[in-house]
Amino acid sequence: MNTKEMIIDSVKYSLNGKKDFIFFGFLLWSISFIIYITHEYSILGILLFIPISIFLFIEGGYIATIIESTLFGSDTHPEFKNIKDLIWRGIKELLILLVYSTIPIIVLIIAIFEIIIFSDDISTLILLIMFIFSLFFSLVIMQSAIIHYEYKHSKLRTAFEIKTILKKLKKMGFSNLISSFSLVLLFTLIIQPTLSDISENIHPLISIIMNFTILPFLAVFSARFTGLIGRYHFKED
Repeated sequence: MNTKEMIIDSVKYSLNGKKDFIFFGFLLWSISFIIYITHEYSILGILLFIPISIFLFIEGGYIATIIESTLFGSDTHPEFKNIKDLIWRGIKELLILLVYSTIPIIVLIIAIFEIIIFSDDISTLILLIMFIFSLFFSLVIMQSAIIHYEYKHSKLRTAFEIKTILKKLKKMGFSNLISSFSLVLLFTLIIQPTLSDISENIHPLISIIMNFTILPFLAVFSARFTGLIGRYHFKED
């Protein structure tokens, strides 16, 4: 399946499963509402830290379930069940994200110190380029690690089998790698966060509409597309 076919499949998939889609929309709206309350009333924000963390973990766990079910050939939405399992899966996804974020963070810290201490334009430019490349590389590795980890039925240690993950990326081919993962990163790092931020700062009615339509669509689309990358381009040996 090529990239265009994967996009079409992901769009069709995202528009199905109405009951789960609505529940997912309610979850995203709840997160958005709690964030709004937190911004307006800082004391309430402290009290609501645990609920929003739980909702975020459930969201992450459900997205992980979509990726896993897609990898193993399912074309239907997984049901929202076993909330405890979804929370645990969400926590593991966060751990993977934190570990794979360390490389670009270290490069960024070095770049900041370089700017403060030396103010050398050439060195700063080189470090900036290194940061961009390390960020892209880390994000691709992280997405690949999540796919590999889901193939192994969410065994956390498998997310850090770097040699195996790099071998699979090599087999995937440069063009497939760039086109597929660039699209995923575009949706997950730019489009979704931007629209989510907009939904928190506009009229409540429009915010509700976005949280029940556009935002769940984008989240499900990204998860489905990631799963299809694994199914067709990142197969197990």
